[in-house]
Formats: sequence, structure tokens, C-alpha cells
Amino acid sequence: MILRVTGWLNRVSAHPNFYWVSTLLVTLLGALFRFVNLANPHVLVFDETYYVKDAYTIGLFGHEKQWVDNPNPDFEAGKLDGYLDEGAYVVHPPVGKWVIWVGLQLFGATSSFGWRFSVALLGTLAIPVLIAIARRLIGNRVFAVLAGLLLAIEGQSVVLARTSILDGILAFFVLLGFYFLVRDRQSMARRLNRAWASNRDVTLSFRPWLVLMAFSLGLATGVKWSGLYFLAVFGIWTFLSDWMVRQRLGLRTLPAFLQASFNAVLLLAIASTTYVISWSGWILSKGGWGREAKENWLESLWAYHQNAYTFHTGLSSEHPYQANALQWILNLRPTAFYYESFEGSECGALESCSIAITALPNPIIWYTGVLAIIWLLWRSFRGRDLAGWLILVGFLAGWAPWLLYISRTTFQFYSVVSSPFLILALVFAIHRFWRNGFVQHRRLQREWSIGLLVLLALLAAIFFASLWMGLPVPYWFWRIQMWLPFWI
Repeated sequence: MILRVTGWLNRVSAHPNFYWVSTLLVTLLGALFRFVNLANPHVLVFDETYYVKDAYTIGLFGHEKQWVDNPNPDFEAGKLDGYLDEGAYVVHPPVGKWVIWVGLQLFGATSSFGWRFSVALLGTLAIPVLIAIARRLIGNRVFAVLAGLLLAIEGQSVVLARTSILDGILAFFVLLGFYFLVRDRQSMARRLNRAWASNRDVTLSFRPWLVLMAFSLGLATGVKWSGLYFLAVFGIWTFLSDWMVRQRLGLRTLPAFLQASFNAVLLLAIASTTYVISWSGWILSKGGWGREAKENWLESLWAYHQNAYTFHTGLSSEHPYQANALQWILNLRPTAFYYESFEGSECGALESCSIAITALPNPIIWYTGVLAIIWLLWRSFRGRDLAGWLILVGFLAGWAPWLLYISRTTFQFYSVVSSPFLILALVFAIHRFWRNGFVQHRRLQREWSIGLLVLLALLAAIFFASLWMGLPVPYWFWRIQMWLPFWI
């Protein structure tokens, strides 16, 4: 049977429309995980209590407003006038809240589907973006689509695309910025190869893909400041990759330093301009927190950021689901966003049920992805595979900086921005295994192994779907979903 399946897949993948059709189908699968039952529960889940109400007032006034005590029950019931005249002090920039506001405009602020629509849409669009990245880095259409399939069923990505908080939005803009980085790297490598072939050099060039990357990462920073990590690391990588390609081709390396200086100015100018423009609502309106603190808006904005920076670096309050960056890797403390027990109509055909939402990564994808990152790190230090290094750069930019904040209150769902890079590493490793394998493995055995891994990931997605999508299940089923005691 495996021979028939393999033969069928080879014939189908050779069809000229395979890539587009399969990308569409995988994206639709991801949309099902992200949009089905999206309106439930009709309560503000976890940090939605901040961002949905902030999005509502930022759309009305250009800045966030304070609310009366215990405003959530009225807001959830459709009474939206519980905000006060005073501006609210918030510690995250406005881009993510403007994104959420789009959903409120389309479906109404009384619609819980509208609260989460924009985030779910970006989480779905991330799938074809990842497929496009994988196709360029791996060079195989089947394995590129496999990357999209794994993202479609990756649990933490699903939950963060179904919850109206900032991290899913951040993950989308970072992934889009990474796509532009990949395009720039390949474009510049071709340019340097042509220069080498024609016995000339490339001294300084304008790189439009970097402009798009800077814009995307400026938006990412406008969602959460951790977008700066990616801007800095991706910017440094443009220099290192240029330098390595030049060294390999025997071209002069001095122009790489000149290009790096030009790139740095360009990236900072575009990203910072994008970031400041994202504050236009606060700048142009009156009543925002700290808006009139100084003589002009620029000084006020700087004072605001100093205050927010002090808050971020000093955050150490205890939380039952806090987890540091080392714990993220082992998936030790996934964040529970919601849990309630019900009887009656909430349970459908069940007499009683549990409804839970936990940002639990798909264990099959997560743990094999971590192993692939370790393998890729070992492999990349043995050679100069720029594609492998690119994947590592993306992963480390989202994870390594958090090692500096081990004592700070952080959560595992912050690592959703790293999920696409774990998947890229996994598919990269699977593709190498499929091509070369081990000495004792034949192609048929390798395809059996890959098929088994994908099947296990799909079965895990089915098993944990209720936990990701807030579907009612018997209490005993929820308990067996908690494989480890510290997941509860």
C-alpha cells in the first residue's frame, strides 16, 4: 500500500497546479482549526480582558481609556459604555490593538467572533507565508506544503490565533519579515554570483526586500517590543550572509561592511518611522495617558517609553502559569487561558462537560522540532549551509533574548513566535533524511518513517483539538489530555 501512496503522491506533486491547490487546501484546514467555534466562549479569555477593550477605545478616541471596576460582565453583555474619561496606562504599543479593532468594526464590538476575527485571519494567512518560505529554503514543493500542514495543526499557534491577544499578531508580522529576509538573501546571492561570473564586484546596492522587511518588523515592534530582537538579529544576518557569500566566491569583503552600514541606516529609518506612525492616534488625540506630560509630543512619547521600559524590566509578580525560556523548550508549563465546568445546554449532547482552552503545543511537532533545532545547530557549525543558518537565526532571535530574563514573569505562549521556525527546522531535517537517510535506511523505509511522523502529528491534533478550540468534552477526557501533572 505504501508503494501505491508514494506513487500517487509523486504523480500528484508533479502536476503544475499541485503547489497552489495543496497550499489552498492546507490553508483551509488551518482556517477550520482557527475559525470553527471562534465565538465561544462569549467571555473575555485571559488577557483579552485588556486588549479587546483597549482596541474598542483606541478606535473611538485614538488612545486607550480606563474602565469602571469589573467592566467585563457588562462588556460581554453588549454594554460598551463602561469606559471613563481618563486615559489608560498601557505598556504595549498600539499596532496589535488597531488590528483587533478591524474585527470589531467588521462584526461589531458586541460580537465575540469580531473580537477574535483579525487575529484568526492573520494566524491563517501565516500558513501560506510559511509554505512560501519553506519552498525557497528547502526547494521541494511537497515538503514546503508539509511545513504549512504542520503549522495548520500546531496547537499553540492555533490557540494564539483564536485568542485576541498580541502574540499571534506579533508572530505573523515576524514571519512576514522573515519571508522578506529570505527573498533578500537569495536576491543578493544571485547578484554576487553574477558579479563573480562577470569578473566584477558589487559595491553598494539598494535592496527593496530589506525595505519590506523593515516595514514588517516595524509593525512587529509596534505590536510588542520583542519585535526589536528580530530587527536587530535579521539586520546583523544580512551582513554576515553577504560576507560569507563574498568569502566563498573570492570577492572582496570590504564592500560587505559598506553595505552593512547602508542597510543599518535604512532598516532603522524605515522601522522607526513605521513604529512612530503607529502611535499617530495617541499623538494626534488629546487625553491619552502621558500625552501632555511634556512640552511636545516627542518628549511625551519618550517619557512614556521610559516608564514602560521600567515596568517591563521590573516585572516579577508571581503567576501560576509563569514559565521561563528554558521551560518553553521542554513544554513544561503551557498557559491555561480558560476552564469551566458546565451542565445542560452548554454541553450539547453531554449531561455535564468541561470546556478548556490551553495554549498547548502539538507535542509531536514541538518535541521533534526541538530535536531538529539541536541537529540543525550541530550541522550548521560543521558547514556553511545558509538556509540552515537562516532557520536557526529566526528561532534564536525569538528565543535566546529571553534567556536574559529568566527571573522575570514570562509565559510559554510567548514562544508562539518561534513555532514556525521549529517547524521549518523539522521539515528541513525531514527533507534531508528523505534525500539521504542513514546508511541502513532505504527510500521506502524513510518514506514510511516520515508518513508515520505526520500521521502521529495529525492524530495528536485530533486528540487535542477540543483543548485548543474550546469544545465541550467529558471531564475524564480533559484529564487524559493533561499528559503531565504540571500541564494542569
